[in-house]
Amino acid sequence: MSDQIDDVVVVGGGDSGLLAALALKKMNTGLDVSVIDDFEEDVPQVGKSTFLAIQHILHEDLGIDERAFVSAVKPVWKASVYFRDWCGYPPFHYPFDQNRKFPNPNERDTNEGYHYYYDELHNSTDHQSKCEEMVSQGKSPWYFSPREGGTRKYDNVAYHLNTERFNTFLRDLCLDRDIGLIDDEVVTVDVANDRIQRLRGRNGAYEADLYVDATGFSRVLKREQSDEFHEFDLPLDSALNARSDLSLDEVVPATVIDTGDHGWFWQIDTFDNRDRGYVYASEYVSEAAAREEFVDHCDGIAAEDVVKYEFTSGYHERAWVENCVAIGNAEGFVEPLQSTGLTANAKASVTLATLLSGHGRVADDAVRERYNGWVSRSWEAIYDFISVHYAYADGGTEFWRDVQDIELSPRTEMLIEHFDRHGFDTHVDPAIHSEHDDLLFFRARHFYALMRNMGATSEFYETHDFELSDAVRRAVDQHYGAIEDDVADHYDHREYYHGVLGQH
Repeated sequence: MSDQIDDVVVVGGGDSGLLAALALKKMNTGLDVSVIDDFEEDVPQVGKSTFLAIQHILHEDLGIDERAFVSAVKPVWKASVYFRDWCGYPPFHYPFDQNRKFPNPNERDTNEGYHYYYDELHNSTDHQSKCEEMVSQGKSPWYFSPREGGTRKYDNVAYHLNTERFNTFLRDLCLDRDIGLIDDEVVTVDVANDRIQRLRGRNGAYEADLYVDATGFSRVLKREQSDEFHEFDLPLDSALNARSDLSLDEVVPATVIDTGDHGWFWQIDTFDNRDRGYVYASEYVSEAAAREEFVDHCDGIAAEDVVKYEFTSGYHERAWVENCVAIGNAEGFVEPLQSTGLTANAKASVTLATLLSGHGRVADDAVRERYNGWVSRSWEAIYDFISVHYAYADGGTEFWRDVQDIELSPRTEMLIEHFDRHGFDTHVDPAIHSEHDDLLFFRARHFYALMRNMGATSEFYETHDFELSDAVRRAVDQHYGAIEDDVADHYDHREYYHGVLGQH
């Protein structure tokens, strides 16, 4: 069946729903877009951590003015995921400028790769990328440069977001862009042969050419359709969350990860507070014991302030069925170790909107199949990314012993084998990259750096000796010395907000 899409109803006014509405309207200006939700409900307070692509999605794809966004939302800029304690390995970063780790990232020679493989560079605070150095010095990406015309920003960063500020900003932006916000709760979904006929709310009924389910794990629309759910081999299924007060002077511009007995802890610093969490596997520990471990780990957290969430990692094999598309947690979820969720959901909305626009807002089976294929590849790429962390895990509890046997995809097995045989060479099977070149979380070079940080070895470097030439050594030392000096001139978050923007 071929459908002309003239109007869309998004069910769910959380971040994913509002971003979907904004994307659909931005790329399809003649489209009538509305969002239905109980807007009197409180916005969930879990701190949002994002991935590098979020800035391009928000400020380029969606055309959101960066200064207006910063003034209203007051983000903290995130430069890396900092594994302060991961299974006993030395602390390491997963920075957003991994490609710039060396002086000439596009002309990296074997000597530099060999040197990076060993401890002279590996995990050394003397040889950090600019993002890593920003975390070490507690700096924002903003700096003043008369030569560049004033205040400038290093772009290889993401955001930490206060969800209430972020959601309020997106609501206001929807209204500014002629997107209707309908305060109602959908209680009945009329469906025939997987096709939605209408939605019935407490205050009225709603019909559209296309429905978007952005209702999170409730999956109010998606659960009415027949579709297989592909569950990932990840035992983590619960999260505890709480917040404590934070001064801007104390902001760590990274998502900080520590290992727990049955999972891992996060720290996400926002403008307003320090958001803490414990992601764990309930199969291995009771909720009471997990709460006790969480409170013991976190300074300033009271047991009565801890909130619990539950989730399943996996995705629906067809995000778009008939006239309904699932977005965000309604479509799928992968446990949040690398903060992929919000960014991946926003990218999915942009992809959906662009696909509709490119096909004249006609949705036939071929369009749906193309979108569903992209979504499936995205989820699989995220799983590959996350699974590597556990494949190289270590620990003394039953959870950490068991999780090392996590199922790896053939693609991930190939990357591991390639690193063992060739080291940091990134000329892997081109079919793998061509299939995933439009995805956010699949970069072989980054996989290798992550694996090495967690103890992966390469036969190539173990069996061959190389010497770092004096010229390369000088270039490396000069490169990292310049980075350290540059970052020292950056504003910290207090200086930027209180001084440059004049906000308090």
